[in-house]
Amino acid sequence: MTKQTKNGIQHPLYLGLFTLVIGACTFVNAADIDSFEQSQLETQTVPATEGAKRVQAIPPEPLSFPKKPLYPPVKPGYYQGDLVISGHGGNMVTGETPVSQFSFVSSQADYNALQQAVSHDDLPQRNSINSHQLLNRFDYQFYNTAAVSTNYAIATELAPSPYNQGTQILLVNVELTKDASDKAALGFNWLRAKVKFNPRLVSEYRLIGFENAYQTSSRKRQVTVGNSRQYIALYELRFNEKAEYATTKNVQPANNSIHARYSAKDLAVISLSDGRSSSEQQFIYQYPIDIGQQQKFFEQSSDDFKFAAAVAGLGQLINQNNYVHDFNYNKLIEIAIEATEGSLDAMRSEFIALAKSAAVIAATKANDASGQRTGTPVHKQEPYPMPQPIKTKPIGQLPEGKQQLIVPVVPIPQPKPVNKHI
Repeated sequence: MTKQTKNGIQHPLYLGLFTLVIGACTFVNAADIDSFEQSQLETQTVPATEGAKRVQAIPPEPLSFPKKPLYPPVKPGYYQGDLVISGHGGNMVTGETPVSQFSFVSSQADYNALQQAVSHDDLPQRNSINSHQLLNRFDYQFYNTAAVSTNYAIATELAPSPYNQGTQILLVNVELTKDASDKAALGFNWLRAKVKFNPRLVSEYRLIGFENAYQTSSRKRQVTVGNSRQYIALYELRFNEKAEYATTKNVQPANNSIHARYSAKDLAVISLSDGRSSSEQQFIYQYPIDIGQQQKFFEQSSDDFKFAAAVAGLGQLINQNNYVHDFNYNKLIEIAIEATEGSLDAMRSEFIALAKSAAVIAATKANDASGQRTGTPVHKQEPYPMPQPIKTKPIGQLPEGKQQLIVPVVPIPQPKPVNKHI
C-alpha cells in the first residue's frame, strides 16, 4: 500500500519527477561548460594568422578596489595640530641613509623672532630658529623651472658651496604652476618631499636649515600658515673623491653592484606626497636631478641661488652651526649684495640691513665674552699674559696653609732641687 501526502501525491512519483528535472539541468550545464572549455582551447592553439580572423574573448573586468577618500584641504590660517618637522641637522652617509625627507610647513615666525631680537641689540638663542624658515620667507624665480604635472613645477641648481671647501650646494625649488587647482593650492603647505641620493655619486649630504634634527613637538603648537606657492630646500653635498668606476677594459670597477644598480648622471630623485596622509600617495614620483647642471664656480650660479645661500648662511651663523667652517658675516653680506645688484627690492634690502646689524651684535658679544674671561678690556689685554712671579718666603716661615698644622710646643717643667741638709 502506497502512502499519500495530504495533497494526494504519492512519494515515489514525486521523487521520480524531481530526479528527472535535476538530471536535465545538470546535463545542460555540463554541455555549456564543455563547449566553453573547447572554445578556450581552440583560441589558444589557433595560429596567429587565423587568430586574427576570430573574435577574441573579452577578459573579465578587474576587481574594483575601493578608492581612498580624498583628504580635506586645509585653509590657510592657524594650524593647531602636532607639528612634526622631519629633517636632520648633520652629515648623513649616503650608503647608509640615502633617503632624506622634509615637510613644506612654513611660517614667518622665525624671521619675525630674529627681527625682534636684533631690534633689541641681541641675537636669538642658539638653535631657537630654523634656517629653512628664513629661507622660505622670500620669493625666488629660476629660469630652469619645469612643469612636472598640472599642479607642480620643479627647479634644481648645483654649484660649489660657500660654507665649506670641497662641497657642493644643491638647491631644490618646488612651486605651483599657473594652472594649479584650488585644492592643490590649499594643500601646498602640507606637501612632503623625499630625496633619494645616489651613492655612486654622492658620499655625504646635509639638509641645511633643520638645526633641530627630527624636531617633534609634544604639545599643541600654533603655526601661522600663509598662502605659500613655493618651497626651497638646500643640501650640502660631498661627492666621491675619486672615480671608482673605470671605463677601461683592463680596470675593474671598485664596486660592481653599485656600478650596475645606480645611474652615472643622476645625483638623486625627488618624489612628492601629502604629508598629512600615511598612505604614501605620491603626486610626483622619482623626478631625476642631473649632475650635468653643476657649475664650476659659485659666482656662475644665478642671483637667486646666491641670495638663498646667503639667507641660509645667516641662520647657520646665528645658530653657531658646527658644520660651517669657511663662512662668516662679511662673506655673507658680500654674497647678498652681489646677488641683489640691479634687482634690489624692499624685502631683500631689509635682509641685508638685518645681516649687517646681526654681524655687529655677534662681534660685540664675542668681544664681551673674551673680555669677561680676563676681567680687563679687550684692547688692553696682552696677547699671551705672563703668569705672576712666585714670591719667596722668609727663612723659617711656613706657607700660610700649613701654619695651622703645627702643634704648639709646651715646655717640660723642670723638677725642684732636693735639699740634702734636711
